[in-house]
Amino acid sequence: MCGIVGIIDFNGNSDREILEQMTKTLAHRGPDGEGFFYNENRIAQIGLGHRRLSIIDLSNAASQPMQYKSFQIVFNGEIYNYREIKKELLGRGHHFITNSDTEVILHAFEEWGNNAVNRFIGMFSFVIFDQQKQQIIAFRDRAGVKPFYYYWENGLFLFASELKAIVAHPHFVKVLNTASAAAFLQYGNVPAPYCIYNNCFKLEPAHYLTLNLEKKELTTNQYWDVFGAYNQPKLKLSESEAIEETERIIKRACDYRMIADVPVGVFLSGGYDSSCITALLQK
Repeated sequence: MCGIVGIIDFNGNSDREILEQMTKTLAHRGPDGEGFFYNENRIAQIGLGHRRLSIIDLSNAASQPMQYKSFQIVFNGEIYNYREIKKELLGRGHHFITNSDTEVILHAFEEWGNNAVNRFIGMFSFVIFDQQKQQIIAFRDRAGVKPFYYYWENGLFLFASELKAIVAHPHFVKVLNTASAAAFLQYGNVPAPYCIYNNCFKLEPAHYLTLNLEKKELTTNQYWDVFGAYNQPKLKLSESEAIEETERIIKRACDYRMIADVPVGVFLSGGYDSSCITALLQK
């Protein structure tokens, strides 16, 4: 599962101890280890924290935050097709020191910039700090499987996998958003991008966020749209061909999710979907 945390404080009120305390609130998401990156420069204090649940490449070399050239990354999730992307990057002259999907993200980002996300098949929330450009960029997967919360107010930017980590910062202003509370009572949830607290938001699925440290400007953009995916040209298949193609697609999806350096299990509810997946994996 893993947990990620971050601080960008333009006011100079956030030390490393605060970063560590925020990260410790997510210990339940990552019992296998923790890591920190902390830097103070002329613009801001920058801190990245990570709690690790080891799935791919269990070695210490794959620990986070991970650095590559001027990039630092914290990552929650999995890139299922990372081996295919890695092979392409090797052909382009890249060299790797781990077998992790985290390192592949960094190299892909260097090679293709923001467009790298369009190559990723997976579930993810990741943040890259580009020390050369002095910017923070955060991505969330297309379906919003992995959570990403952020706070932006009075020169303080915080992000985390769970709200409890953001609330742990001593300068977070904890004020209930009454409109969000009303939405929760009406719908049973607080719709994205809103959050239960003022000045606190969820990064929407299939979106990325950029914080320019020099200009102190925050922007969000959408990189994928479900309607665009559904409006692709329809396949012309017979019933038997459609059955075969459906099985091939499901099997490919299952194969991707079986890539791990630890045992993999299935939550079986007994419905058609989980029973189908379990039967395919058993086969």
